[in-house]
Order: sequence, then C-alpha cells, then structure tokens
Amino acid sequence: MNFINLTILSTIQSITEFLPITSSGHLHLFQTLFGLQPSLTLDIFLNTATLFSVLFFFRKEVPFFFKHIKYIIVSTIPAVIVGFLAKDLLESTFSTTLSLAIPFLYTSLILFSTRFTTETKDTKMTYKKALIIGIFQSIAITPAVSRSASTIFAALLLGFSPTFAFKYSFSLFIPVSIAALILAFPDISSLNLSFFSLLYSTLLSLSLGLISLYYLRKILIHKKLYYFSFYTLFLALLLLTLG
Repeated sequence: MNFINLTILSTIQSITEFLPITSSGHLHLFQTLFGLQPSLTLDIFLNTATLFSVLFFFRKEVPFFFKHIKYIIVSTIPAVIVGFLAKDLLESTFSTTLSLAIPFLYTSLILFSTRFTTETKDTKMTYKKALIIGIFQSIAITPAVSRSASTIFAALLLGFSPTFAFKYSFSLFIPVSIAALILAFPDISSLNLSFFSLLYSTLLSLSLGLISLYYLRKILIHKKLYYFSFYTLFLALLLLTLG
C-alpha cells in the first residue's frame, strides 16, 4: 500500500467512522478501487486509530463512562461474541462490492427511522436496554452497516435523548475497538506498514476524527441524522445497478 492510498483510506475511516455512513463499507469500496484486497484487519487497525479521537473528545465524560460501565459491559458482550465466532464468515460473505448493497440499505433504513423516534421522559438505562443496544451494535460488525448509526438508533428507539445516545454510543466504541484490536493483533503485521505509516495514519485519523465527532453531535442534537440515509441509499442503489 502506498502513501497516497494510506492517506485516502485513513481520511475515509476517520470521517465515516463517526458520521453514520459506515466506515467499513467505504473502506471496502475504496480498497477495491485501488486494486487492493479488502481486508478486515486493515479496517480494524484504522478503526483503532480513530479510538484516540474518541478518548480525547470525551475526556471530560469519564464520570459518564464509569457511571454506566456495568451497562457498557453488557452492551459489548454481543459484539465480542459475534466478532469472535463470525469474523471470517462475515469477511468472506461480504467480499464483493455488490454484496454490500443490502447492508447499506439496512443502514439507510435505521438512519431514516431516527426521524420518527421520540424522547421519553425519565428514561433510565437497564440491563435489558443495554443488551438491546448491544445486539444492534453486534449487527454492525457486518461490513457496510454503520456502528454509530446502529447504536444511536437503538438508544433513540428506547426513548433516550440524542445527547445520551451520542455519549453512550461512543462509550461503547472504546471497549469494542480494544476487543477488535486484540482479536486482529496477530494479523496486523501482515499489512506490511512501517512504523512511520502507522504513526502517520493514527495522527491523521485523530485530527479528522475530532472534526467528525464535533459535527455529528451538532447534527444529532438538531435531529437531522436521517439526512444521511439518502446518501447510503444512493450508494446501495448504485452498487445494485453496477452489480
């Protein structure tokens, strides 16, 4: 992988990981355009690089994280199980650009559905709600399904406020990213990236990720998340047409 390809892929990851338009789907498409074999290991590395943006952006939300830590653990379990048992199956099943059309359609559906969710007063987190959000997150292990869209949609569907949904979604991002890195760590050396390339990609993802998080929070608070559904629907229909 050359420097230009790494720059483009890192930029795509840092923007699409946080905006609810699915980073894995975009990485798959662009790797194909570059003549590269789509790699879930590369997706996980770039995903982990954006972890630093989340840690920095939410540095003042440490009390929120630890207040909900028991629920975050419950929400993380389904994704860990699916990731451990179905990583290779998912990578092979969605190995073509055409196969990504259905996951893109699913992302479009849940994004558009956020337009109709309503906040319930005095909504409190429970283990059952945490598990439901976790199941939606586990579905997002499928390439072209947005993790942020899935978890935010689930939280909004359960009556939580946009602000809570935003904080909880990216609180979940932390343990899931760490777990994914642990699972993929033995394969990272196969990417043949130098230390400089790894550092450069991480710093680029950090800076662009912070910008993406800032705008996502504004969009979510103003209840405009469903706007992104038109973009992912366009991609799904384009893939079906080209396929």
